[in-house]
Amino acid sequence: MTANAAEFKLKGITVSNPHLVVFGKNAKSGAGYLVISNKNSDPIILKKATVKFGKAMLHETDVDKKGVAKMKHLKSIVVPGNGLLKLEPGGIHIMFTNISIEFDESLKYPVTLIFEEHGPLDIQLKLKSAKKSQKAHKHKHGHGHSHKHDH
Repeated sequence: MTANAAEFKLKGITVSNPHLVVFGKNAKSGAGYLVISNKNSDPIILKKATVKFGKAMLHETDVDKKGVAKMKHLKSIVVPGNGLLKLEPGGIHIMFTNISIEFDESLKYPVTLIFEEHGPLDIQLKLKSAKKSQKAHKHKHGHGHSHKHDH
């Protein structure tokens, strides 16, 4: 069982692995990533996300022919019927701007996702720092292998 196995459910919709990445300790912007599963036969539409710590917008990273990444604001996101949509780096994500707080890895941050015809779903994002991911990777790498170290 992973430590980040948080799931939030609403009328056939499941949001899993919600996390937040901010750029620097006193960041004014960041991005939210998660997976939305839709067990309904019809597509569902995520209209918007709201937060108390700043402004949240639905965005997609659009890379042009020259390889330049630009953020494209989305009015809504469609999750296919009996399907899922991953909000991930380099793709669709929730962009947070005008951040008014300093984030702490021990806390969770509430976000409300507003679905057309399904209403609001309150989720909590856990802060994930780039440094922590690298450390966790190195840490996991050492288990299950016998390495000799000179002390």
